[in-house]
Amino acid sequence: MKYFLIAVAGVVGLVATLVSLAIFTHIFDDHERVGHFDIYTTPKTADSAVYRELYYKRHQISERLGGYSVDPNSPDRIEFFSDDRFSGEGRCGDFLYDGRTGQMKRLRRWPAFVAWSPDSWSMLLEREHPTILDLTTDREVDLTDAVSTEDGKRMELQALQLSSDGEKLAAVVMVAPNNRVRDGDLVEITILSLSVRYIATVRGHVPDWTEKDIEWRAGRLELAVSGTPQRPVMVKAPEKLGWLATTPTAPPKPAGPDIYCPSTEPKSR
Repeated sequence: MKYFLIAVAGVVGLVATLVSLAIFTHIFDDHERVGHFDIYTTPKTADSAVYRELYYKRHQISERLGGYSVDPNSPDRIEFFSDDRFSGEGRCGDFLYDGRTGQMKRLRRWPAFVAWSPDSWSMLLEREHPTILDLTTDREVDLTDAVSTEDGKRMELQALQLSSDGEKLAAVVMVAPNNRVRDGDLVEITILSLSVRYIATVRGHVPDWTEKDIEWRAGRLELAVSGTPQRPVMVKAPEKLGWLATTPTAPPKPAGPDIYCPSTEPKSR
């Protein structure tokens, strides 16, 4: 009887230990290492959702991790989306976190498209209504300031790809020349000066342009493909573009979803 009680006590102690480990550690979670960050994914059960947590050197950064991208030149810096809008605590939004300094910056109140420049000095934010965030000065440049209609309205602009040096952007200006078909005008935008160089047009075809259609040669945007009868590529005369390379007089349009995360900054941990 004595040995039976000892065995039972041992089993109970082992179960208690395993339960404690499951509650207070990530021993049973899937683990992924990205840069110097750790991502733990909770196991899927019948009555619970799967969550991912983001840690930096055992410090929790996000309880509900969404998409993320690590700085290609620094394993200690990461852009990520944290979805904590339901509990109202922690962090909700798209963030940039630097583990070396501990600095946290909220980029957007919604899941954002982000592309790092090759040198990590800047970031492209959003495909539609794109902006460039200078990570050295924290200044954000609205790229829709580069083009306008003849009467000063803002044009629909879609980002396509940053150049290899991060100084230029391939983008598409959307214009309807006769209100029946849509032109996708491929342009090269120099980020520092917001100067624009028109390349070519695809008319009445969706998608207008993809990254496979373009290439960068000696810092200049060039076409990588030619048109086909099903998808013709044309070059319009300057007076037929339907837009000007001037700053719009109309104010910027609100970007992103109207409501996603609270507008107030999240509580620090």
